[in-house]
Amino acid sequence: MNEEGLVEKSVDVVDMFSNRKNARVAGLREELGDLLCGVDRLQPPEGLATGVEVFDDFLLWRGVPKGDLSLFLGRPGTGATSLWLKTAQKIHAQKKWVAWVNSDWDLLPNSALARELRLDRLLVVKKPKENRQLFWVLQELISSSLFEMVGCHLPEALLRNHQLQKLKKLARLHHVALVLVSHAKNWSVNPIFGLIIECGREFFTVRRALHRPTPFTVNGGMVHTDLLGQLRTVLGAAQGRIAISKQG
Repeated sequence: MNEEGLVEKSVDVVDMFSNRKNARVAGLREELGDLLCGVDRLQPPEGLATGVEVFDDFLLWRGVPKGDLSLFLGRPGTGATSLWLKTAQKIHAQKKWVAWVNSDWDLLPNSALARELRLDRLLVVKKPKENRQLFWVLQELISSSLFEMVGCHLPEALLRNHQLQKLKKLARLHHVALVLVSHAKNWSVNPIFGLIIECGREFFTVRRALHRPTPFTVNGGMVHTDLLGQLRTVLGAAQGRIAISKQG
């Protein structure tokens, strides 16, 4: 014991504990063998870029998570469906497929915004006659493994929590991004969603995201600028086609 009343441990004792710990770690490594991977092999979970840089830079997935359930929360005109369409455009650029199930909000392929999509790689399913059919349709689309992303507008009453849990398991199994667009406010705190983005005219807020500090709020102008840029491209292309047809 030294003058301050503290017990001094022998260096030999400290080394003994250190050697014992190193031996246990070495034994564990040998036991796990091929199951271990180096830091250089670690990759963040895969995602689908939204094309809105402020979101893609913030989210660990660099966009919408694949193999998970996401929620774009917002009423008509707030940009929720436009954000889904923007993500679909990025998927089409890779020559892959997306699907949308019409519900209370219809996605019309002949609308100006949807014309930017590759209609030959977009499957739009009409609104099911009965609510229970919607759950079956979403299951079939996910299980087909044909689509990178499946989207649907969903009033909360149409699906129960246990059905959402089953859809999430299917999405993980088939590595599909399932994105629901809804204005059900109480879903904003539902932990079943891996990603929740609340869409608004003035602000867009990430309410839930893996390994990211939330809420993360973005000025709506930053997001709408990207979405409006998309619309200008569509209108410009449409005007060009009209001019060519008149010349012909």
